[in-house]
Formats: sequence, structure tokens, C-alpha cells
Amino acid sequence: MKKHWFTALLICTVSVAYGQAGYKATAYNMVLKGTSNLHAWESKVNEIRTNATLTFSGGALKSISALTVEIPVKTIKSAKGKTMDNKTYEALNADAYPNIQYKLDRVSGLTQQSAGYDINAVGNLTIAGTTKKVEMYVKGKVSPDGAITFSGTTKLKMTDFNIKPPTALMGTLTTGNEVEVVYQVTLKPN
Repeated sequence: MKKHWFTALLICTVSVAYGQAGYKATAYNMVLKGTSNLHAWESKVNEIRTNATLTFSGGALKSISALTVEIPVKTIKSAKGKTMDNKTYEALNADAYPNIQYKLDRVSGLTQQSAGYDINAVGNLTIAGTTKKVEMYVKGKVSPDGAITFSGTTKLKMTDFNIKPPTALMGTLTTGNEVEVVYQVTLKPN
């Protein structure tokens, strides 16, 4: 029993010495944007679950060794109302696949700039049961309280995830294949 306690203390000490810590989202803003043959559309993500392991040294971000993001599909809401929401849930097969999931595979570039960080991230994105490798360019900014905010824009094609772009009004309204994800997520240590 004493040996296990000592081992746990040693692991915690090593983690603190190198500045590695677990982080969770404390604030976020994520919007999905798209087009149709009649008008542009926009839906807001109202819940994001995250878990990240980041390493800092001297207040500077040194690495992102783990990051997972989960979005419950039925928390995505459109300003256009319930009909649009239901079309979204149907297209994403929300009953069978209730969550959109992203898992970081690796950071292929992390460069400190005067205004923050430029990050190239590669990860696996799972939507409606289909997983694809996605590369994203992300901006990072560390605030004085130790929080870090990641922001960016990523364009995806529905058909890459085996999603048929939704239609309405007996097929007279058709959505475009491309969706733009605009996000800003702030993480703080657990």
C-alpha cells in the first residue's frame, strides 16, 4: 500500500515538473454553416465535451499530447427552427450515432508567434458512424490565468462522411455538400 502511494506521488511530481496537465472546456462557441439552393443556413453547437493533455514550460505551450472532443448531435440547433433541426438529426443518423467525435492523432506543427500559436493538428473525426482523418490549422492563445483558447475554421464535405445532403419541400430545397465549422474553445486545467 505504501509503495503504491509513493508511486502515485512520484508520477504527480514528474507531471507538475514538466507542466503537463489535464484540461477541460470552460467556454466555447461553435457554429456550422452551409448553403442551400434558397438560402444560407447556420446551426449552433450547444454542448461540447473535451479532454486534453497539454504541456507548458515557462508559461509557453510545448505540446498537445492528447485531445478529444465530443458533440452530442441533438444539441445542434438552427435559428431556422425545429424542421431544420430534425433534418440535421436525420442526416446525421443521430439515433444510431448520438455523438460527433474528434480524437487528436498528432500535432504536425506547433509554432509560437507574437499573438499566440499556429498549430497544425491531425486527428480522426467520426460523424454518423464514418471516421476520416482530418487536418486542421488552429490558432492558440494562452491567457494570464493559464487558460488556452483554440480557434479556427474547417471545411468538410458531407459526402466524405457518407452523409446525403438533406432536402426539404419534396426535394425543391437542397443543401450544399460543404459545411464550414467555425469554432473557439477555451480550455482550463482540471
